[in-house]
Formats: sequence, C-alpha cells, structure tokens
Amino acid sequence: MADLNTSSNKSLSLLYLREDRIKNSLNNFFEVHRLFEKEILSQLENETLGVADIRCLLIININPGITFIQLLKSLDIRKQSLNRVLRILVRENYIIQKINTEDARKKNLFITDKANKVLNETIKPLINKLSQSYVKSGANSVHGFNQVVNYLTEQN
Repeated sequence: MADLNTSSNKSLSLLYLREDRIKNSLNNFFEVHRLFEKEILSQLENETLGVADIRCLLIININPGITFIQLLKSLDIRKQSLNRVLRILVRENYIIQKINTEDARKKNLFITDKANKVLNETIKPLINKLSQSYVKSGANSVHGFNQVVNYLTEQN
C-alpha cells in the first residue's frame, strides 16, 4: 500500500506538467505581454516613442554602460534595427554614448534624465500592478515565477 500512496503523491505533484496546464501558462504569458504593451502604449500617447524604445531604455537603465553588442544580444534583434532605434534615441536626447575607456572601438550607453523621466512615468503603472500581484502571490510564488522565467530565458 505504501508504494501506491507514494506513486499517487508523485502523480499529484506532477499535475502541473499536464499539457493543458502548460498551454494555459503559455496563453497567460501572451496575455501578460498584451497587457504590458497596451499599458505602455497608453502611457506613450503624447510621446514619439514606442514599446521597443521603452524596452531599450529599460535595459540600458538596468545595465548602465551596456555596450551596443550586449544590448543587441539582450534585445535579440538585427544590428540594423538597433542602429535605427539608437540613432533616434541619441538624436532625441534619450541616450548618450560614451567611448569605452578600455576599448575605444566600443561605446557605452547611458540614459539621460529626460529618458529616465519618460521611462519611470511609462512603466510606473506596470511596476505597481506587478508589485500588487507579487504581494498577493507571496514570496514563494514570486521566487518560483522568477525561477521559471530565468530557466526559460537561459534556454535561448
């Protein structure tokens, strides 16, 4: 009998791996993406920036001094696309480029005060929603969610 209980407990603990539940999780990721994009676009009504610009600014904000190549890898876009985005962001005074002190061929990217203000205003509602969701979910859920997301992003 003990073997049956152990086997039953293992089966119950793996229910989250059923295909229908994984499909539901995938759909939830799409829904969150749609929600985030919609929220960002509503905050950018009076700006010339788009979602891709905000993502670029966010990555540079999190990683001040990031190089072009590092940003390119993080965004996983074509060099030409990133060049186009950065050209506009530099021209509009959202980003400054500084020559790397160790390698003059590299430029380090930093956001300006103007970009910081726009970024904070744009993502503040999302930060609030995410914070509220984290509080409601509890520390273990947040840790588990972050682990899942980290494992997903490591696979690429």
